[in-house]
Amino acid sequence: MTAFNSIALLQSHQRVPPLHDYYISDLIELCGLAAVVREQVDDIAIPVTPTDRDPLGAFERFMSRRRPELVGISCFTCGAKSALEYARIAKQYNAVVLTGGYHPSALPEEMLESPHIDVVVRGEGERTFEEIVRGDSLDGINGISYRSNGAITHNSDRELIDDLDSLPLPIRELRPPRFGLAGLDYHVDTVYASRGCRGKCSFCANHLVGKRWRQRSNEAVVAELLTIPPPRSKPWKIVKFWDPSFMADADHVEELCDLILEHGLERHFRFISETRAEDVVRARGILAKMRRAGFVRVGCGIESPNRETHKLLHKGLNLEHVQKAADLLTDNDIMFSKFLILGHPNEGVSDVLEYGEYSLSHGVKLQNTNFMVMTPYPGTETARTYKEQGLTKSFDWDLYNNFGAVVAPNEISTLELQGLLCTVGLRYAIDRRFLLRKSAKGVLLRVFEGVFLHSRMALANSEYSRSDVEGSLHRALAMMEGRRERASDSSNPQTSWDRLTLCFHYKDCPTVQIGIIREGDEDVLEVTTSSLSISSGRRNIHLSIRQLVTLVERIDLRRGASDFLTLAYSPRAFKLGWLPGLCRNLGTLVWALLKMTGFHLKTALFSR
Repeated sequence: MTAFNSIALLQSHQRVPPLHDYYISDLIELCGLAAVVREQVDDIAIPVTPTDRDPLGAFERFMSRRRPELVGISCFTCGAKSALEYARIAKQYNAVVLTGGYHPSALPEEMLESPHIDVVVRGEGERTFEEIVRGDSLDGINGISYRSNGAITHNSDRELIDDLDSLPLPIRELRPPRFGLAGLDYHVDTVYASRGCRGKCSFCANHLVGKRWRQRSNEAVVAELLTIPPPRSKPWKIVKFWDPSFMADADHVEELCDLILEHGLERHFRFISETRAEDVVRARGILAKMRRAGFVRVGCGIESPNRETHKLLHKGLNLEHVQKAADLLTDNDIMFSKFLILGHPNEGVSDVLEYGEYSLSHGVKLQNTNFMVMTPYPGTETARTYKEQGLTKSFDWDLYNNFGAVVAPNEISTLELQGLLCTVGLRYAIDRRFLLRKSAKGVLLRVFEGVFLHSRMALANSEYSRSDVEGSLHRALAMMEGRRERASDSSNPQTSWDRLTLCFHYKDCPTVQIGIIREGDEDVLEVTTSSLSISSGRRNIHLSIRQLVTLVERIDLRRGASDFLTLAYSPRAFKLGWLPGLCRNLGTLVWALLKMTGFHLKTALFSR
């Protein structure tokens, strides 16, 4: 190969954009790759963000203008299909195409089946990328796979970078605008203080890239934080320490907190991190200092409340540490975020339905839980096990984003598992808000986010019909049936919102009703399918499940999110050319609301 002077780097997007895409798409890995080769090239660009309203179109326009010689594409499994599209576009302009990241590292031969991909970079990419850009011969570069003489060649794995401080700091200013915010002004950013993980969980793909645990010096981490400018409008930026074992070395974290306080960085940033629950317990002595230094949230993977499941996952977690971690973090005014996974082969429906109660058992103040479905990522032990046992039912990579059900464990179908994710996550969400004494409006509006997420992921599965998706949503809502009580606040009079009940109708099935009622000295959040319960004498809002699913299907989420968030964060960046798309989305929404209003009036009239 010859040396390259012009380069484009991009991260492939997923077909179904997550609700909070801005939270995970800050492109920091690409900024790090760019820094490694900055002195070797004349032109380097990160032209597209996964949150772009039309990322493929934006990339093609970039290629026609700049025509880089080399295009590097990083992708997760959920972005594998779009990575192939980016590669196809790049080849139209005669670029050499590399792919890297978790999915290509796990399945290099699958990626090389595409005639548009020349080289797959496996594992940690900086040193490998540097040699490719320099023009070194492929047969002498470790950590790559490529086609040679009609066959695929896998060179030896590359040794890990032990001295992470030797890597240059990421070039954040290269990032393209996101919702109108320039690369240095992203309001959510990421810093890695270490690589690898001390755990060996069977479902985790960390070993494909991060592998064994290594730390950066605190001086290097603070030097990177100092390159992130303070927020221009908001009080602070969110900075994620996205290391899986951030608090494994409590003394090291305490030293980092001292440096953050010394430089006054807590005035500009709020930090969140991920670690293991036992790390929190061991670090109890530094939690107060962490809070003073601006740490406001710590996330821990719990995966399941079942000890037998932990054995299957090689989790090695003492469940007693979860409650201790929750108490310690709450006492220090730090949010505790738990991550639980549904879909283990040893757990049935009744086990899954207990996940919400388990999460609530740790309290609700400064507590939150994110529920996901088991996703057998390629290259993991779980992927091999589930495939051997016939539990993996789909290899549609678009669904591999932690929220699309692709496995059928313990005689639970993928559609049923998708519904259980909705049931558990939504019931927990409204119960938590109710117990936190949020307004009835805040509780009931949260229902629509769960309905939207379930419908969106189920519609993305080509194996399900529209009727399947609608029926699954009705069953998921009906399975939420139950009551939750709290002491009422007699000094707080009920508003019109407090007297509302959401009534979800589907064909001839029982109507699912969700509302809050006051019974003596108690407020009760009740979900019921009985037509004689809380709907009587209440202000009911009648909703058609079929119409809700139709709205999710017809709304252009990617363009809508981009347009509305641009108007929210940087309205001057909104372009007139986007107006037709914005108007179409608004028209779809208004038309849906009109139809829903008609359905409500018709149903209310006939129910009298």
